[in-house]
Amino acid sequence: MLKSIVLFALSNVVTLFMFSAGLARRPGALRQVLQRPALYGRALAVVLVAVPLLGFAVVHLFPLPRVAAGAILLTAICPGAPLQVNQAKSLGASVTTSLNLLLLLAVCAIVTVPLWVWALERPLGFELQAGPGLVFRTLLVKLLPPLAVGMAVHHFFPRAAEVLGVWVNRLFTVLLLVAVVVILFIAGPRLLDLGWVTVLALGVLVAAGSLLGHWAGAPREEDRKAMALAAGMAHPVLAITIISQSYPRLRALDVVAVVCALILVRVLALMPYKLWMKRRSRTERAGRVPPGSVPT
Repeated sequence: MLKSIVLFALSNVVTLFMFSAGLARRPGALRQVLQRPALYGRALAVVLVAVPLLGFAVVHLFPLPRVAAGAILLTAICPGAPLQVNQAKSLGASVTTSLNLLLLLAVCAIVTVPLWVWALERPLGFELQAGPGLVFRTLLVKLLPPLAVGMAVHHFFPRAAEVLGVWVNRLFTVLLLVAVVVILFIAGPRLLDLGWVTVLALGVLVAAGSLLGHWAGAPREEDRKAMALAAGMAHPVLAITIISQSYPRLRALDVVAVVCALILVRVLALMPYKLWMKRRSRTERAGRVPPGSVPT
């Protein structure tokens, strides 16, 4: 029951957010991918290749329980967390870059997730089921239709899109709060069960991934932030779906609790990077000379 509530809340949060993003989507925003291929190429290389390799290194460097190692590695190969765009807004990152990267990651994950599962399940001793069809249904079906509908409304009814966007954002905020409360209720007790070694290993992975993403987004600061968030976050619903499909005998609530606990640790591990970026932004604003003034 709780698993269904969590998946329903997360899925509908994603649907509402993508619809809202479509309502506010500027024409030609996707052209940026073709205009800046080096930027997105570096980002895809970091998120789809470097982060999984970092995850593989981390689970071998730290003495982790087998289940924790598998769960950490699974979240490392499941990119495209839709809420990275929401986080980009609050951090002052480029929303356009973040959304474009989200769509690219969702498309590429259809190939990369099954390949990583095939490459890593033998060394770790897991038998995971993650075919392209499963990834497609979990990612693209939840992202593209609401985004396309929102963009269509924005194109044909721009005034209605502006008003509708306000109400959709309010509903999104309410549903997101519900999802967060439910996740904290389920995953909160599991944080203590993870153990400090697991938390430390995941913190190292997130820190290293976000710094690589920060590097990949150069030279613009807003792109650096967007790439760092994409590299530091993971897609919880995809990870839960893969585990549930692979091990149907496992208790659904245990699967949800473990994955959500790992996602919470990821969010907490991103806090130092966010604080660093906000401090840098304040320093830059303080160092600017106001127009018309004479520097001393």
